[in-house]
Amino acid sequence: MAENAGENLAGNIPHAGPMRWLSSAFAKQDNSISAQQYISADHPFLLHGRLPRSAIIEYIAQSAAAGGKAMALGNHTDQPVSGMLIALRDVRFYGSAGAGDTLSLRVAVTHRMGNMYRCRGQAHCGEALICEGWFSFCMHSSK
Repeated sequence: MAENAGENLAGNIPHAGPMRWLSSAFAKQDNSISAQQYISADHPFLLHGRLPRSAIIEYIAQSAAAGGKAMALGNHTDQPVSGMLIALRDVRFYGSAGAGDTLSLRVAVTHRMGNMYRCRGQAHCGEALICEGWFSFCMHSSK
């Protein structure tokens, strides 16, 4: 994945319009994907000024989606790659984020079996870890 370091991968996210929440995501030298996103006051999923837990999970999933092409280690072409979140395990929440906060997200692939990927996902708000857990994705060619 490191070959994409420096390239903004957010364009790989298949969502459009108000469901596309990340504006930037990058491959890191440790083969993880990192993203940061400022939470504006007009975010469509704010509830009483805070993001619900499901939105934090969606941010982690969109971070993985941004790195989807890079995660698909066998994909050495320009062929589009799509994926979907298929399972969560041991996801824990320690805090939340709201309007005016910046989320820092990290997704690292820990295991691969065919087109299935197990990732360690984390979300921070400032220095505070607010969510962590195991996220499984199925990646496939978009063609």
